[in-house]
Amino acid sequence: MDLVDQFRGVALERVERAEEAWARVLGTLDDEAARTVHREVHTLKGESKIVSFVDVNTLCHKLEDLLDVARARGYAVDHDFDLAVTMALQLIAMLVTKAAHPTAIDLPGFVRQIDAIVKRYEPPRAGASRSGSIPLRTIAPVRMPGALRDDLGPPAVDAFIEFSVARGPRRDRLRRSWHGLRDLVGIQRAVVSAAQLDKHRASALALARELGKQVEVTLEIATAEVPSEVLEAIDLATLHLVRNAVDHGIAERGQGRVHVRGALRDDRFTLTVQDDGRGIDVARVMARAVELGLAPAGGAPLAPERLVDLLSHPGFSTRSEPGEVSGRGVGLDAVRGSAAQLGGTLAARSEAGRGTTWTVALPVPHITVAGHAIRAPGLRFPIVMGALWQPLDRPRQPLVVLDLAVALGLAASNSISAHVWTFTDGALEIGLMSGERPRPVQARRLVASDGLAEVCTLDSLEGLLLGRGLLGLAGA
Repeated sequence: MDLVDQFRGVALERVERAEEAWARVLGTLDDEAARTVHREVHTLKGESKIVSFVDVNTLCHKLEDLLDVARARGYAVDHDFDLAVTMALQLIAMLVTKAAHPTAIDLPGFVRQIDAIVKRYEPPRAGASRSGSIPLRTIAPVRMPGALRDDLGPPAVDAFIEFSVARGPRRDRLRRSWHGLRDLVGIQRAVVSAAQLDKHRASALALARELGKQVEVTLEIATAEVPSEVLEAIDLATLHLVRNAVDHGIAERGQGRVHVRGALRDDRFTLTVQDDGRGIDVARVMARAVELGLAPAGGAPLAPERLVDLLSHPGFSTRSEPGEVSGRGVGLDAVRGSAAQLGGTLAARSEAGRGTTWTVALPVPHITVAGHAIRAPGLRFPIVMGALWQPLDRPRQPLVVLDLAVALGLAASNSISAHVWTFTDGALEIGLMSGERPRPVQARRLVASDGLAEVCTLDSLEGLLLGRGLLGLAGA
């Protein structure tokens, strides 16, 4: 009996720590919080089995399935997913304290709901259709040309505005349209970190053992928030470049080091994979290129850019026969293609006998932006003035006063209680009607657009982020 009582006390503490850590994981870039959630739930699963709390053990097992999916997605999960994790933790606490009788809880039904959520996040099978609406952030972003995504930005903003002001059955129809566009063109949040990429270190060590090599793999990754397609490109690059370093860079039966670095600086995430191996055999690359008709015989020495072009050419390999690990000319082609799709680059620097360094640079658009929030009369969603616009205590010149409800093509607010607040971009001053004083905020971009506005989230609410496009309204 003492063991059971002790378990109950410790279990509740674990649940509390897991709940707090889960909230931090979704709201911050806290690697330690992510590890805490997984560690507490896994430990609780083992402890519940010892004291024969079968239902708690079952829930912990299913909760681990959810957490594994969340980690694989860089914790870019939707509201339903968050709710399932939170409810599972609360239900575990209830079962531990006997706050509810097990027969009063539809545990099998809840387990089926968790299984359905996990299945929803699985990649679709080849040829499988995606009928119906697409839940927010529950599938990998649809791959579409950047120009098309840019073209769909303004219509998505329009759909949000129409949905926000609609009522009745029309609102339900517009909600589906807005959600569909949001999931197609929205900025999907993800977190890149050492923990996220550590799986490639373990895979590389296993590969080294298979090849009879002794390799030390280290990761030095600065945690950063990026769009999910950037995380996917980083993940793919790490996979292929680290395996290439182990397979090609380190000599047969040799020893070596592979060091992976990554950080977000100046709107670009730069990933480098460096080995201290034998370096790229440029003569062998050139000979193979001549053999495949990709370069003329007796040509000039290869420039670094041309070397990367050849090594990344589809199907190019210095090996005449593919092995189990490499030799099919796929890896570097995939890395460069994934980077190029995002406007990024792949480069290499190599020195015979000293090793090779591969560098992937990916542009990263801002996800969080500074601004000032106002409450515009007649609008049911928040308005955030982007960093371009700064509030003034008093106007310095005659003002153009905007009622944003009218400016957005909606009905006039007819508000007599709103104040007029002055904003300036340094050259132009605009008066905006608002029921509250502008307050500094950090908004999260959701749908990008080069038009009047973008959609953002502020305090869990979707709203409009107004930038340079506001100049068009001022001149109207």
